[in-house]
Amino acid sequence: MAVDTDTLTILGELERKALWLASWTIHNANHLRPNVDGLKVGGHQASSASLATIMTALYFHILRPEDRVAVKPHASPVFHAIQYLLGQQTREKLETFRGFKGAQSYPSRTKDTDDVDFSTGSVGLGVAQTLFASLAQDYVRAHGLLERPEGRMIALVGDAELDEGNVFEALLEGWKHDLRNTWWIVDYNRQSLDAVVREGLYERFVGLFEAMGWQVVILKYGSLQQAAFREAGGDKLKSWIDSCPNTEYSALTFQGGAAWRKRLMD
Repeated sequence: MAVDTDTLTILGELERKALWLASWTIHNANHLRPNVDGLKVGGHQASSASLATIMTALYFHILRPEDRVAVKPHASPVFHAIQYLLGQQTREKLETFRGFKGAQSYPSRTKDTDDVDFSTGSVGLGVAQTLFASLAQDYVRAHGLLERPEGRMIALVGDAELDEGNVFEALLEGWKHDLRNTWWIVDYNRQSLDAVVREGLYERFVGLFEAMGWQVVILKYGSLQQAAFREAGGDKLKSWIDSCPNTEYSALTFQGGAAWRKRLMD
């Protein structure tokens, strides 16, 4: 579905607001508000930033009232920021993020007051919940009890969540029962609290999902990269990016444009 330029501009502005507010929420929790013991509370700023674009597109453009979303636990700050922009979260809750009665570290149906569909505090469980929610919806529909339009069950998945065995148990159950109306959006940022995700692992994930009957779509290149690939030598640039190890790519990104140009010209 094509998106017009005006809509993209508006979504871009909303994304910047959501990302700024999520970053401020984390910064406030760790550096600005009174702290009697001096301990920082964290907040997973990078994990929020890597999903800000996707979550903005979902919550401000794509989702329908009947859709349900399991938000990646570590993207809680950007989720709460978006809910604030939608009028479903308070400034007070953001200011007490990760504090007593504040916005929760991970989305919680019992402790959060904004629009949480699935509690995702235990890593990996929210992913599987969307699959079984879709199967339950099919059961209700088959028995003539579904009194609303069918919803899409959407999981925003951290790539490290795919270390959890229950995810693959759920995949098999989905294949057994002809799973429908389910999206899993994997935030493949290649970072984990335990380690950097192993090179080439995404290809294994693609094979596993396709074997279970999923349609796999890889969104890897931004519009500026795609434009560069269409220029002379673009095929070689694309080949280099695809084969570049994560450690080198991350180092060049940190060093900036001059380092990129020097490396690409070597």
